[in-house]
Amino acid sequence: MMQSALLVIDLQNGVCKPNQTIFNYPNLIAKTNKRIDYYRFHNLPIIFIQHEDNSLQKNSKAWKLVPSLNYKKTDILISKSHPNAFYKTPLQETLTNLGVNKLEICGAQTEYCIDTTIKMAHGLGYRLIMQHYASSTFDNKYMTAKNTINFFENIWNKRFLSFI
Repeated sequence: MMQSALLVIDLQNGVCKPNQTIFNYPNLIAKTNKRIDYYRFHNLPIIFIQHEDNSLQKNSKAWKLVPSLNYKKTDILISKSHPNAFYKTPLQETLTNLGVNKLEICGAQTEYCIDTTIKMAHGLGYRLIMQHYASSTFDNKYMTAKNTINFFENIWNKRFLSFI
């Protein structure tokens, strides 16, 4: 039997900056909260991943989760300093202890921490699922945020994860 967990990656004040426009932000938060509610209702683990570096210093306002997330103190928090949420973190040990072998992914930024964590989790043998547009990013000088998301979702689809 598959034991599932929800990974909410880097939905932090300093990642979802008010002076930049993260693509489809209100819908991303609404979709994430809906999935959080689903996992909470079914007593399944919810793990919030927070990036930590020079611009996202632990316990700073930028490091904190965006206030509109349905976070509870009983949810699991894991801090990371690399785009790969498994790199030098207790994530894999936590998932093993919980008996988790299936992960649902959501959060930011699509081309960095989401992509890296998806590929690493796949390589570790986790079954991965995701909703379309459950990750987001910003426009860059090469592609719009929407094109970036579509590009990565196309790579992930049926190779690294299944869309639900």
